Amino acid sequence: MDEHAIDALTLQRSRVQEPLQGLCLLSSGIGIAAWLDPAQLLTLLWLLLLPLLIFRAANRGGAFVVAFLYYAVGAHAVPGIILGFFPKLSTLTSVLLWAGDAAFLALPWVIAFAPPHATVTRRAVGVTVALLILSLPPIGFFHWGTPLMVAGLLFPGWGWVGLGVTAVVLAMIAVAGKHTHKVHAAIAVAALFAIVANARYREPVPPADWRAISLESGRNPELWSDDMAAKREGLADLAMVALSSGAKVIIFPEASSGSSRRAQMYIWAGVSTQAKVRGATVLVGEETWDAARTGFQNALIGFGAEKDGGAVVVSSMVPMPMGDWKFGFGEGAETNLFGSDVIELHGMKVAFSMCFEDFLLWPHRGLLSGRADLFVSATNQWPSSGTSAETIQDISRAALSRMAGVAMLVAKNR
Repeated sequence: MDEHAIDALTLQRSRVQEPLQGLCLLSSGIGIAAWLDPAQLLTLLWLLLLPLLIFRAANRGGAFVVAFLYYAVGAHAVPGIILGFFPKLSTLTSVLLWAGDAAFLALPWVIAFAPPHATVTRRAVGVTVALLILSLPPIGFFHWGTPLMVAGLLFPGWGWVGLGVTAVVLAMIAVAGKHTHKVHAAIAVAALFAIVANARYREPVPPADWRAISLESGRNPELWSDDMAAKREGLADLAMVALSSGAKVIIFPEASSGSSRRAQMYIWAGVSTQAKVRGATVLVGEETWDAARTGFQNALIGFGAEKDGGAVVVSSMVPMPMGDWKFGFGEGAETNLFGSDVIELHGMKVAFSMCFEDFLLWPHRGLLSGRADLFVSATNQWPSSGTSAETIQDISRAALSRMAGVAMLVAKNR
């Protein structure tokens, strides 16, 4: 091969590599920039560019890398969270689990990928198919960081319709080019609808007599310790104060009272009596174990007028993978993957979200179908406290509430 041919080949390779490097840099940036501030959701607009970047890759391998980096960078706190939750694991294992999760979520983009030279229709269908695969079971049980969360910003109160329109918008942006004038017009119409939807939207307010009590108690003490008993007594005292102030429903964070393997009914007896006198109900997070102690429900249990005696009011449909949901291997949280997220309590239809479910779309079918009056998140975020993962969860939760157009209450432990 002569010198000119070598120079030409080098130039050709650089032209292929440079765009991929740029796409990777931008997708990594979106993994951070889109999830910056739970106080306002404008940063979610960056998610509109993610399918565009993935489908600008030259081939499936490039698309995988672009998508992988979005998920990996967005979840960069995960290895540390895993080590905090499972201190006996090695650093290598935590890194492999983090990388494996990012690769798992990137695969649907590869499956549905259409290269830039494909037709506009083929690429638009590819984006839509990728979003469907990521939103529906089985991957829909795990897909955090979905670009569809931007629906909460663009189309508040539109529920499933807003999600569908957002999917179309993501596809149109991904295929828009110099000669796709109809696509540009459709994007403009969608933008107009988003402006009108936001102009008409009024932030709903939760009922004044419903109280979500957040904690800063970190990891629970050892189950059989005096510290755990003292914590439960402290929760009961907080419930009594809330009841005396006129609260009708009081919600504590997920797993705040530990496990049913240590009896706690005597601690909550006074709360139960006082709540029934006032026609109120107290919901407390607990791991409720079955009789054989082979598994548990990650549940909110009730004391008071409508639910009493530690009865399970609601439990996780999709518990935390690995941490609680062991996929049938050993003791772990029970799943209810196709159950309903909406229950009726004190005359209101309430959509509950238990911790990991805040990241997902699939568990919120009732909420997004317009069947809920209120959205309640009971979450135990101490493993992710102060990390980007905590922020992503907070933003996802807020986006879900806006999608449904209902008020939100959050009982959160850090």
